[in-house]
Amino acid sequence: MKRRTLLLMGFLLICTSLAAQRLPPEESEEPVEYDPAEFPMWTHDLRRFEVVTFGTFPVTFFATSMIYDLSIYASHQWDSTYAMGTQRSNRDIAIIMGTAAGISLLLATVDMGINIGKRKHQEKTE
Repeated sequence: MKRRTLLLMGFLLICTSLAAQRLPPEESEEPVEYDPAEFPMWTHDLRRFEVVTFGTFPVTFFATSMIYDLSIYASHQWDSTYAMGTQRSNRDIAIIMGTAAGISLLLATVDMGINIGKRKHQEKTE
């Protein structure tokens, strides 16, 4: 079994090296920079929206978690059994994650609106 596997691997190695010799040489191996007009503007906006959404999620999750825990703690008259992070159920975590995701989406939407507004203003002045 091992001998057959080694023979098959050797055969494949010889075949790939022969195939590589028959290919025409490439003109240049240097990477070429993207042309600014290569992608439409909406793809740049979509990428920025994605980056802002996923980039702000950890911060909004942390802030939402702290505010949620503090509100639970305060609503129970600062009882130590409800101290920060001690009384979390799966429902609480779902509420925190949903709120954090919603805030992240809201921030990304506001950012997109501001950028589109700036771009339109720039186009008007030019």
